[in-house]
Amino acid sequence: MQQATFKIRRKIIIAFLFCLLSIFLFALLSFQVHRDIGRRLRLVEVADDLINNLLEVRRFEKNYFLYKERSSLKEALSYVSRAEQLYLKNKSHIVLLKQEQQRRSFIEMLRRYRQILSEVQSGLMKRSGAGERFRVSKPEESLRTVGQQLLNMATTWAKEERSRIDTLFRQAMYLFVGSIVLFAILGIVVAAYLSRLLTRPLVQMQQAMEKIALGDFTPIPEGKIHSEEFIPLFRAFNRMIHELEERQEQLVQARKISAIGTFTSGIAHELNNPVNNIVLTAEALKEEYDEIDREEALGMIQDIMVQSDRASEIIKNLLDFSRSERPEMVSVSVGSMISDTLRLVRNQLLLSGVEEVTEIPEGLPTVCGDYKTLQQVFLNLFINAVQAMPKGGKISTRASLSEDGNFVKIEVTDTGAGIAEENLPHIFDPFFTTKEVGKGTGLGLSVTYGILQKHGGQIGVQSHEGIGTTITVLLPVEKDTCLLD
Repeated sequence: MQQATFKIRRKIIIAFLFCLLSIFLFALLSFQVHRDIGRRLRLVEVADDLINNLLEVRRFEKNYFLYKERSSLKEALSYVSRAEQLYLKNKSHIVLLKQEQQRRSFIEMLRRYRQILSEVQSGLMKRSGAGERFRVSKPEESLRTVGQQLLNMATTWAKEERSRIDTLFRQAMYLFVGSIVLFAILGIVVAAYLSRLLTRPLVQMQQAMEKIALGDFTPIPEGKIHSEEFIPLFRAFNRMIHELEERQEQLVQARKISAIGTFTSGIAHELNNPVNNIVLTAEALKEEYDEIDREEALGMIQDIMVQSDRASEIIKNLLDFSRSERPEMVSVSVGSMISDTLRLVRNQLLLSGVEEVTEIPEGLPTVCGDYKTLQQVFLNLFINAVQAMPKGGKISTRASLSEDGNFVKIEVTDTGAGIAEENLPHIFDPFFTTKEVGKGTGLGLSVTYGILQKHGGQIGVQSHEGIGTTITVLLPVEKDTCLLD
């Protein structure tokens, strides 16, 4: 059992660790994607700053060629230096940008642009000192070409970074949707696994317990156990069911013994009548043997045989009732079964001053059951009714077909003391009794309830103190071949 518990615990832990690992992996992937998005956003900012610096360089470049101001060249060189510093500061994060036609690196072109600006500035200063005008047609063309290339490369780079950010955003969205789908599937798989591992065996055990409560002690077949870890538990449970079934049988036998003790005096009195008749008839036959004719003698002998059969029948019924045998499910006529049961207690009814009324119509459908155990049910009910009327009364037994036609309904009504309302919910509990100490075992109705549940029947009680009690028994109508379940 401890080994099975360890296996179950280990499987549950592995299942949850697998879930945690899956969550961790997706969290790691999500973190990586968001970190790349953050890095790309910073690179876009760098690219925008670089573009802004290059635009300023181009602006001052144009101002110089338009207005010939030396300060414009100085400002242009200043922004070129800023662009160069910005690039060098972030070059470890920047893929080298190359101009597609000239295959020059971005930094080389930026330095080339600075060189041209410096040459223009130096040449302008020399010419100014000589008093001559400096023509810059060729430097102007070089500056424009290189400047435009630099600006194009920076703009292309910014677009590529934004495109990569869009791609990363799509990846993050796909990852989010995929994680939801995967976690939903994972949750279903883990739930199904745990259901197979734990829930289904526990439901099986709950159903078995409910059957036990209804009196069905059928063990759980090992072939229907869905988890091997629970096999030791179910084996122990089946052993418990077997022991409970034996205890139930012992309770039935104990109730039978109690019932036998209750009506033994009545049986003895009933046996005394045919035995006395036999003795008196035999003595009369002996004394008058020489005086009576043959027909009269045969009549007296016939009386002796009838009384002997009567005594034999009484003893046979008593032995059949007390004998412990396996249940045998047969077609049972409710009318015959109740009549036979009433014969067992009839003498006790007479001694107690209880009137018997039976209303069982002809043509009632048969029920499927064990004849002797069903007799035990109604014997318990009749004895309880007699004991509830110590000063006499009336027992009424009525049978009819239920409204839906699926049950034979038998009502046993007495005019006894009745049952207190607070005791009604407990009357089927084992060892619960309202009788005086020593006059009841508290097992009769409990055993009756278990027997009826095994037969698929039902029992209900209506009682009013000082008025009487009506116990209603429902037994399923026999529909097909009567077989033992």
